Amino acid sequence: MRSSKETAKSLIQSKSRSSIRNMFDEVAPTYDFLNHLLSLGIDNYWRSVASGKARELLGGVREPKILDVATGTGDLAASMAKIKGAKVTGFDLSPEMLAIARKKYPGIEFIEGYAEKLPFEDRSFNVVSAGFGVRNFENLEQGMREFHRVLKPGGCAYIIEPMIPRNAVMKKLYLIYFKKVLPKIAGLFSKSTFAYDYLPNSVEQFPQAEAFTKILRNAGFKKAEYQPMTFETSILYIATK
Repeated sequence: MRSSKETAKSLIQSKSRSSIRNMFDEVAPTYDFLNHLLSLGIDNYWRSVASGKARELLGGVREPKILDVATGTGDLAASMAKIKGAKVTGFDLSPEMLAIARKKYPGIEFIEGYAEKLPFEDRSFNVVSAGFGVRNFENLEQGMREFHRVLKPGGCAYIIEPMIPRNAVMKKLYLIYFKKVLPKIAGLFSKSTFAYDYLPNSVEQFPQAEAFTKILRNAGFKKAEYQPMTFETSILYIATK
């Protein structure tokens, strides 16, 4: 029988859709509680920064359309839905996560599917958002091409991901918490301990800062920039079509 760390390592290497879906289905019952606990509640602030940027972009747009990919239990979609006149669609591969999202936010439409093949026409949305999910895509480059395809010209993608601090001292403290403390806390509340071994390792493997903006530009975005948040523990990417 494989250990939790071995299972997490295998999942990072394969990134198969079915494995990622099964993992999120398994953690769904405790996902919200652990998200807020392990981030000390700061995850809500990170979402508000992204939705605030989207609000600035959409100030003169009537009834803007927003797609929130990897929506999970819908918190970023709900933050985006506070924008005046916005019609928000949440999209995720995990049926169990979506079941919770639909109960929490009955006024938002949630659709199940894969990010690499979005079931929407070209130029359908003013904004595409994603909170803490794109690093789980089976094919990151294809997913970003899909983000670009469904955006209207001048539209933006807002992508939040955990960030490993670049400051040496902060990085050391962050990784101790992320790799040693976080999985132990998660293990007290969730049976799926491997998911919280997967989390820090998936963040380490994900292209960060300039490396990810390069992927966004290669996907067709004319402009891609990033904004570190909270001592570089989280990062917001902004890509303009």
